[in-house]
Amino acid sequence: MVRWIFQRDGSALTCRVDARARSSYDVLVVPHWNVSAAVVETLETPGRALQRHAEIAKRLREGGWLVAQRTA
Repeated sequence: MVRWIFQRDGSALTCRVDARARSSYDVLVVPHWNVSAAVVETLETPGRALQRHAEIAKRLREGGWLVAQRTA
């Protein structure tokens, strides 16, 4: 549904929302330097999943991460 790639100090990570089923949406944060450390939250509505993505993106930007790419 949504995928943003963030960069900071030569590192990158992806924050995205994937629709899994009609009532299941994953919010993922995947550090490119260690994909096995990815964090996944499963939420029941697309609105809540997009809200959670926005919360994470805001914290990343506040932490100095820059949005390098956005797809919807």
